[in-house]
Amino acid sequence: MISLGAEESVTTTPKLKEMPENRVSEPSDTWEFGARFGFGMRGPNRFDQNLNGFSSNLNPLVASQTKQENTRGSIQGEFLARTRLSENFKIGMIGGYRYFDPFHLTNLTSEPFYTNLNFQMESFYVLGMVWQEGRLNRYFRWETGLGLGITRALWVTKGYATNGKEYYQQNGNMRGSGLEFRLEGSLIHPINERVSLSFGTYLAWINITSFDGSFNGDTSSFYVRQDGRVSPLTESANQDNILLSNQYSRKLDMQSAYGGLFFGVNYKL
Repeated sequence: MISLGAEESVTTTPKLKEMPENRVSEPSDTWEFGARFGFGMRGPNRFDQNLNGFSSNLNPLVASQTKQENTRGSIQGEFLARTRLSENFKIGMIGGYRYFDPFHLTNLTSEPFYTNLNFQMESFYVLGMVWQEGRLNRYFRWETGLGLGITRALWVTKGYATNGKEYYQQNGNMRGSGLEFRLEGSLIHPINERVSLSFGTYLAWINITSFDGSFNGDTSSFYVRQDGRVSPLTESANQDNILLSNQYSRKLDMQSAYGGLFFGVNYKL
């Protein structure tokens, strides 16, 4: 009988097919460009309160009554450019143009003297922004943004004044610069890999220290006196007024908060 050599028993484990690792792809540093349209409203503030004290005569012995009409609404168009800073953060800038609703005032003094002024104001702004984003559900992503930048406003005045015998044209062209702060939040709905739609809300704060330019052909600014009266004056006329009335005066400023909604479309390169 032929005996076969005992073979060592080798236990082998069946080899399983290796599954590919589930890795989340890192977002690429793509640039994104967008266009927005928005509308909003400015809250009542010191700018409006000071304009309620407008008077064509700074003599406190002359009675003066002013009525102002201002809806404080605005519309704006914006362009944004940004890139990814990290997985959930983007950094970029927003440039925009804001057009304010026209507003006007009338002033009647006891001399008698009647003034009717129509105002138009618009501004251009550039903001540096940082955004944080996240996924809300399969259809939407959320986004919050914070920014700070510069704003420059143009204030145009047209109107007339009369004492019942003579008629005077009132024309002004003034500019002011300052800072603008922005806080915003939005929902993003992707259409495809490159195009997305956005809908959001914003809160902005604007600080313009003064408005300087020309009024009726003279280099002027709007000045506010201690007694609350406001009038466009040249620098020399303001100094004379301080000496005669012993009242401190300052230039009219604009510190204002805005809120509103915007709609936009974004495109990734």
